[in-house]
Amino acid sequence: MVLSVLLATACHHADAPGTVRVQETRPVMGTTMTITVYARDEATGHRVIAAAFDRVEEIEAALSHYREQSDLSKLGRAAGGPMMPISRDLYDCLRRSIEVSVESHGAFDASIAPLMILWKNAWKAGKLPSEAELAAARALVDYRSIRLDPNGPRAHLLRPGMRLDLGGIGKGYAVDQVVAFLRSKGIRAALVALSGEIYALGAPPGREGWRIGVRDPSQPRGPVVDPADMPILSHPLILRDRAVSTSGDYEQFGVIDGRRYSHILNPATGQPVVEMASVSVVAPDSATADSYGLVLSVLGPKAGLDFAAKHQGVEVMILHEAGGKLETLRSGGFGKLEDKKDKEDKEEKKANP
Repeated sequence: MVLSVLLATACHHADAPGTVRVQETRPVMGTTMTITVYARDEATGHRVIAAAFDRVEEIEAALSHYREQSDLSKLGRAAGGPMMPISRDLYDCLRRSIEVSVESHGAFDASIAPLMILWKNAWKAGKLPSEAELAAARALVDYRSIRLDPNGPRAHLLRPGMRLDLGGIGKGYAVDQVVAFLRSKGIRAALVALSGEIYALGAPPGREGWRIGVRDPSQPRGPVVDPADMPILSHPLILRDRAVSTSGDYEQFGVIDGRRYSHILNPATGQPVVEMASVSVVAPDSATADSYGLVLSVLGPKAGLDFAAKHQGVEVMILHEAGGKLETLRSGGFGKLEDKKDKEDKEEKKANP
């Protein structure tokens, strides 16, 4: 997990009169999701969380590319055929995917699955794919060949052999749906964390927001749940009613002939991205933060910053390799989200080592 929640560390305890914090973690979507809520009592908190996980199961049944009977898998098997009914979840997620593809000029592309499959097989075999294999896979990657019925939840893929992978937006979509569900049940303060996707709803009692740490990719893996672990956090953030997503090549990658290859692929070239160690995106919703992280990874440092600057409410931090070292680039407003006390403490340590 590349984002670390520093406040939600206990299963439940009273934080203010009339509120109780309740937290549950369950395996979903190939990883784990942690939902933390402030509710009027413990029973209510657990009941709402259980229903929220039921909602996640509905989403996974629609979006999973691992499940043979998911709507996504069925749509892939029907590639080249006529319009077919799909679930509202798949329809809405694909619609947002296409929007991001259009605005990023294809840097994000949900039809990238053939390239993903090719590279995963290459990593297993320990051999780079051939130019012919890359060309064949690239020929099936084109978001413009994903067609949605404007009148309702139906879709089709124009080219036989096309396959979809929503790994760059599906988890963010799921987080947004859980947050919407919690709001509908009267929850006003909650934190939803799914792998590298986090949404901070409201704020814990007596606090201005949720404190979330972005892990330094040069440090060892493992969850950070104690402020005493601050040295391995590059930028603790204070967030309220905003999402943050961090992606990078330091947790998922393949190795061929001793060289490490990122799991993030450029749809245009079919090649893994290079020199992008970590991208953190803060955005109004998790689907945007999730997908924009992928877009910036593909675009690279400068073009990525330019892309983010064109989108209101989006702030980013990019760690990239330059001359054998990690360099950090931030959008203009990213620093305003950082924990002020943490910044003051670091400045004091520099002044008084």
